[in-house]
Amino acid sequence: MVKIRIKDVKVKSIAVPIRGKLLRVAGEHPGRNVFTLVEIITDEGVTGYGETGGGGFSLAPLIEKLKDQLIGEDAFNIRKLKWKIASPITATYYNQLLPQIWFPIETALLDIKGKALGVSISNLLGGQLKDSIEVSAYIFPTKDTETVEDLVTNAEMIVRRYGFTSIKLKTGVFKPEHEIDVVKALAEKFPHARFRIDPNGAWNLSQAINAAKSLNGIRIEYFEDPVWTMEELRAFKQATGYTVATNTVATRFEDVPNVFLRGAVDVILGDPHWWYGIYGYLELSATLWSLGLELGMHSPSETGIALAAMLHSAAVTQNLGYAIDTHYIYLEDDIIKRPLNIENGKIKVPIEPGLGVEIDESQIEKYENFYRETGDYPYQGQKDIVTIPKLKFRNCKCHV
Repeated sequence: MVKIRIKDVKVKSIAVPIRGKLLRVAGEHPGRNVFTLVEIITDEGVTGYGETGGGGFSLAPLIEKLKDQLIGEDAFNIRKLKWKIASPITATYYNQLLPQIWFPIETALLDIKGKALGVSISNLLGGQLKDSIEVSAYIFPTKDTETVEDLVTNAEMIVRRYGFTSIKLKTGVFKPEHEIDVVKALAEKFPHARFRIDPNGAWNLSQAINAAKSLNGIRIEYFEDPVWTMEELRAFKQATGYTVATNTVATRFEDVPNVFLRGAVDVILGDPHWWYGIYGYLELSATLWSLGLELGMHSPSETGIALAAMLHSAAVTQNLGYAIDTHYIYLEDDIIKRPLNIENGKIKVPIEPGLGVEIDESQIEKYENFYRETGDYPYQGQKDIVTIPKLKFRNCKCHV
């Protein structure tokens, strides 16, 4: 029986610049993303890598405290290690951070196992159902693209460059009537595209229903969290007939039966970051399959390391019915030697052993230094407290 022992665990914090000052419900993005990297080193010389986000701050201090639970253990016994780190008892204390702590550790372990056996992670998990994964355009308003015309011009550049056919629009920033006009203008520019609208729960129920009804005739894939609570989502779905997706009211396995019984949503946007890694995402897939709910994939922001893990997750999931989200197009740089390419709206699933991406150590060192210079940032991106539903929207130049 093959046993590869964990010799050391290194945890690093990096910050990578992003293009543009992205606007979202919580305010203006600071122009960089913070990531936590986990490197697991084995006694056989095989090294694995994983990555997680953290909402603007590094999770390194928490993961550092778990190193002693990993060192000396069999790197192949992933289930045992998950139980040591992410058991229900531990979850009582760490709650929603725990899946994000476990994800990079599991990714690094799968990377090691795949490299040791000479197979990709998706083949390790039973084989790819898809060779490439469709991704959605992720369109944010920015400080430089506030008008309808500016947003459409920016979206056109992104869609033409990458060949997207599914377009996600981040809303909840400006008044609903402004954002409705943006969707209509985009639909006129791209009549064959599919649209997903994500106000991050910023609208009240009346605003959400009115927005939905004003978009009749447009190819809407789904509304993602148009309102905040589970009961309001159910009411919105019942009033409009639109497909409803969420990555806020169902973020734990315990939430799934509740949304199913209430008939609140159609699609749960899982991801390996928030659902206990790749194995957790597969467990979510099976759970939703049994209940007749649909599966999508949310993006909390990622470099090529976590995106590769997302691609492997998507490649082995039989009921992923939607293009996955990714912020990848906004990164100014990456920490892998050959960045993942989006062509015709799709990314090829890596086929080399393990994650299938080659780490660039010099880039990691560069962005470790950048993190030391810039540090963490609060996800709440502005001084004023943002209420949910939102009572005060950002002013635009075209809807006074």
